[in-house]
Amino acid sequence: MHLSKQSATPSSDAGRKLVALCSAVYFTSYLTRKTYEASILAICDDTGLARTAAGLAGTATVALYGGGQFVTGWLADRLDPRKIVLAALLLTAACNAAIPIAAGSVAALVALNAVNGFAQAMFWPPLVKIFAGNLTAERYKGAVFSVNVAANIAIVAVFALVSGCVKFAGWRLSFWLVAAAALAMAAAWRRCDNLAQSPQRAQSDFFRPSPPRATNLSTFQPFNLSTFQPFNLSTVIWLLPVVLAIVCMGVMRDGIEAWAPTIVSDVYGLSTSGSTLSVVLLPAFAVASMAAARRLRAALGDEIKAAVALFALGAVCAGALFATAGGTLATGLPLLAVLSASMYGVNLMLVCELPGRFAGGGRVGTISGILNSGVYVGAALSIYGFAALRERFAGWRPVFALWIAVVGTGIALLAAALAAGRKPSRPAPGE
Repeated sequence: MHLSKQSATPSSDAGRKLVALCSAVYFTSYLTRKTYEASILAICDDTGLARTAAGLAGTATVALYGGGQFVTGWLADRLDPRKIVLAALLLTAACNAAIPIAAGSVAALVALNAVNGFAQAMFWPPLVKIFAGNLTAERYKGAVFSVNVAANIAIVAVFALVSGCVKFAGWRLSFWLVAAAALAMAAAWRRCDNLAQSPQRAQSDFFRPSPPRATNLSTFQPFNLSTFQPFNLSTVIWLLPVVLAIVCMGVMRDGIEAWAPTIVSDVYGLSTSGSTLSVVLLPAFAVASMAAARRLRAALGDEIKAAVALFALGAVCAGALFATAGGTLATGLPLLAVLSASMYGVNLMLVCELPGRFAGGGRVGTISGILNSGVYVGAALSIYGFAALRERFAGWRPVFALWIAVVGTGIALLAAALAAGRKPSRPAPGE
């Protein structure tokens, strides 16, 4: 696939291939990121590892993922994003291949998950940069939706894979299989080395040309804090509650996803394999939630308003889980799935679509990194925190109560952003 340097946008066919390839990469990134979360229950059962210790290793992944977004987002605006993605695929393959060998040592498990977290941080900002540099505004929104659908398909694949491996061959095999998938994806990505070579942006209502950025180390320009002024004060005031709301969403989305098999096992009494397989319902609902989020955004005319509506849906589900102490499998699992899915819709609005507003100033990688890092600040808190709270109070109902408070806080923060009445303005020509 070759994208013409003479055109600001790729041809329709080339654009579809670009989105398909990037979706495959993001699918692979989720395989290599979520296998540990899907395996936590099996690892604890097999090795005797305490759930809080297992949660600490998961926290290491999301902490380095979240923190790494600041670095990789900034680098994606200055270096060749294709090479960053290739490095990410190779590094995450190595980490996943080593995790089964290191599972006997908590320190080694934490270290490998931390390195894998940074590798995962090298995917999203470069992909957003590639999309923003080669697609129109409308196709950008379609592209980020496509890669998020691919991510949720990957989660279904991960839970099914881990469940099957646990039942027939042991959980370790799942890590080696996803490591092989990452290597295969790296080879495919390298063969498409001419991907997104045009430095221009699409001529649309908010993707406009910006000065070319350095794309290799020989022309790399050091960061100058005194000249870096991406936002004015009113935009910062508007953006801060949005970022904090994203933290709340990360607490819910990744915390539920990480501990769903354990919740199902503890509350409803399913086996390890059955609990892991049962939660494939979560990503299936998430795809529907993201489609609903796009319709809400179109109807309400604003990503923030759509996110508020989805947070409100999550609050209803969290309240029902708390009121019934989880209920039965037939009632509780759908509530858990809808709650988790609503957070994926919030993520699509705030983390995936919102960065497009900043593309005109050449800062889309930076802003996507900042917003996405908020998700994983929340995830780092929840993956360890939910396990600690469950152990402290010997049950999941206090965790359900916490969910109500977190979702309510997210609603209040977004209401504050709406009250501020400030959106990032569309960039003026030549900005």
